[in-house]
Amino acid sequence: MTLSHSDMVKDAEKKSRVLYFSRLKALACIAVVVLHGCYMAGGAFARDNIQRMTVLFTVRNLMYWAVPAFMMVSGALMLDEKRKTDIKKVFGKYLPRMLIALFAFGIIFAVYDHAVYQKDFVPSHLWEGVRHAVFDTFTENGMSWSHTWYLYLMISFYLMLPVYRIITRSADKKELMYLLGVLFAANSAITAAKTALGCNTLVFSIFTGTIFPLFFFLGYAIHSGKVKIGNVLSIVFILIGAAGMIIMTYYRLHTDDPVMADRIKNIADQYFAPHTVLASAGVFALFKSTDKGKEIPVLDKLAAEIDKCSFGIYLIHMVVYKHIFAVMKFDPFAHGGAGMLILVMLAAFIISYAITRVLKFVPFIKNII
Repeated sequence: MTLSHSDMVKDAEKKSRVLYFSRLKALACIAVVVLHGCYMAGGAFARDNIQRMTVLFTVRNLMYWAVPAFMMVSGALMLDEKRKTDIKKVFGKYLPRMLIALFAFGIIFAVYDHAVYQKDFVPSHLWEGVRHAVFDTFTENGMSWSHTWYLYLMISFYLMLPVYRIITRSADKKELMYLLGVLFAANSAITAAKTALGCNTLVFSIFTGTIFPLFFFLGYAIHSGKVKIGNVLSIVFILIGAAGMIIMTYYRLHTDDPVMADRIKNIADQYFAPHTVLASAGVFALFKSTDKGKEIPVLDKLAAEIDKCSFGIYLIHMVVYKHIFAVMKFDPFAHGGAGMLILVMLAAFIISYAITRVLKFVPFIKNII
C-alpha cells in the first residue's frame, strides 16, 4: 500500500509539528477571545458597576499571557538554528503575508465601519473610506482597529529577524541568559518602576527599545533548552503573575488616589509588567513540559485545528464583538449575566472560526490567514 501525495504531506506536517506549540496557541487563541470579550463588555455595559468592572478587568488581565505566548512560539520557531530563514525568505514570504493582511483587513474594517455607521454605499463615498483606510494603516487617525497592532509588531519582528538570528546563533547559554536579563531589566523592571514612581526618566536607562524582543528570545531560549524552567518554578511564576494581575487590577479600580490608580493602570494593562512576563514564561515552560511526543487523540486534533485558524480568528473576532456590543447594543448582563457573556464569547469564537474556515477555501486569502 502506497501513500497518496496528500497523505505524505499530512504525515510530514504531523512529524514536523511541535505538539505543545499547537496546544499553547489553541489555548492562547481562546484566551485572546475571552480577553477582548471582557474588555468590550466592561467598557460598554459595566462602567457604573464597580464590582462587575473588577471581575471583568481581572479576568481580562489574567489572559494577558496569551499574546506573549504567540510571540514566544514565533521566537522559538524563527530563531531555531535548524530552520533555514534568510533575508530572501523574510522579504519573499513572511513580510508580504503580514503586509497583505494589514491592508486587506484594514480595508475590510473600514468598509464595515462605513456600512454600519455611514449607511451610505455611494461608490465615491465608499472609495473615500477605503482610501483613508489604506492611508491610516501608517497613521494614528483611528481607522485601523486597535487589535491590528499585533500585525505591526510581527512586521517589526520579521524585519529584525536576520539580526536576531545572528545573536542566537552566536550566543552561548551564559550570553543568552545575560541578554534575557538585560531585556527584562530594561523593558520590564525599570519601565514598571518609572511608571509606578511617575518619572518620565530615571538617571539610569538601558536603551533597548520595547519589551517584545524579550518574548521572542525567551521563547527560543526555553524551547531550545538553553534556559530550563522546571514545573515547580513554572507554577510559581504563573501564581506570582496571577497574584500581580489580581492585586493591581483591584487596587487601581478601588483606590481613592487617582494619580496612583492611573500609574498602576499603566502597569497592569501593559505587556511589560513584570508579573505578565513571569506568567507568560511560566505558561510556556509548563506547556513544553507536557509534550512527551505522544498525541492525545481528540485534544491534539482539536488543538491543531484551532492552531491552523488562530490568525484568522484573531483578526475576525473583533468584528463579531463590535457587531454584538456596539451595533446591536446587546447587554449580556441584562439577559442572564455572566452566563450570557460566556455564551457571547463562545459565539464570537465559533463564528470567527467558521468564517476563517470558509475563507481558507478562497485561493488568495487562504495563504494569508
